[in-house]
Amino acid sequence: MSLQFSINNFNNFSPLDQFEVTNLIGVNAPILGYLNLSLTNLGLYSLIILSVILSLHFITNNNNKILPSK
Repeated sequence: MSLQFSINNFNNFSPLDQFEVTNLIGVNAPILGYLNLSLTNLGLYSLIILSVILSLHFITNNNNKILPSK
């Protein structure tokens, strides 16, 4: 088995390919006409960031105390 690389293979990639929005999970439902629900990589990153922010908020809540030391 031989592994061959060609210079032409590297010319086909664009630096903008890293920002491509791709579907990770998709559901096609015949509700309200034709409904297509999908989770993209951008939506997944947004959900991860939202969960990190909410978890930090609830962890550092301080139980509604006005003075932090008492």
